[in-house]
Amino acid sequence: MFTKVHEDKVIALGGTIPLDGRVSWVPAGATGFQPSNCYLLSEGSGRLLVDTGLAVHSQEILDDLVELLDDDGRLSMFFTRSEMDCVSNLEPIAGKFDIERLFTGGAINPFDAFDDLSRLALRGRRQQIDQKGEGGDSMARTPEIEVAPGRHLTIESPLLRLLPTFWGWDANTGTSFTSDTFTHGTMTSPDGSRIIDSIAQDTTTAKQVAEHLYAKYEWIPRATCEPLRERLSDKFETLAPETIAPSRGCVIRGRELVRRHLDFMLAALTPEKA
Repeated sequence: MFTKVHEDKVIALGGTIPLDGRVSWVPAGATGFQPSNCYLLSEGSGRLLVDTGLAVHSQEILDDLVELLDDDGRLSMFFTRSEMDCVSNLEPIAGKFDIERLFTGGAINPFDAFDDLSRLALRGRRQQIDQKGEGGDSMARTPEIEVAPGRHLTIESPLLRLLPTFWGWDANTGTSFTSDTFTHGTMTSPDGSRIIDSIAQDTTTAKQVAEHLYAKYEWIPRATCEPLRERLSDKFETLAPETIAPSRGCVIRGRELVRRHLDFMLAALTPEKA
């Protein structure tokens, strides 16, 4: 069942993953459940889907989109990464809904995941985003994606990444879409809340944040991370986000909680203090 992150303007879709030793992107010994997220941004008749979630949650996501989309079933898509946890539901969604625009970046072609060649018409609706968050010379420049007139998703490529990765900033709701960073929030049960929005109930620790970060970026404890810390700190100081929305892990909502989790992340990027 979908979760409203910011009224009807930002809605989280997807399922949960049991942390039982089979998931490679979490630290060894992690327990509980981790949300896998994609997000529907809505404004008037405009609809933008940020990522498409894991294939194992395909039917849940399709059912929610049927309920949430207008009768014409039109939407655009933006992929924060061309990796399977972000793109694997492209084909079933495109088979059911009219995809107006598809924003992707990097050298990996998301259409490689397609079995049905009839979907190749989507290639003409793809807009390439380069590492700086702008279209290449042969494509329309895309530092921003228009959700609807007056509402845009600003795109940038973060310094903390492995493969080509893009973050999105929705100034209208104060939401930062952080892809595979800030993924440390877990749930104790599959039917728990996928949003952390209470300081009193937030059990996250600095150690937990560091362990999840190092599971993905194993080189951080051996690296000079000052540029990463400065870039991240400056970005959050400038934007002052109210919500952090990762592609997996709990959504973090509320200025005080965002600051708390940012401090945990900055400490993790100072390995001797994490």
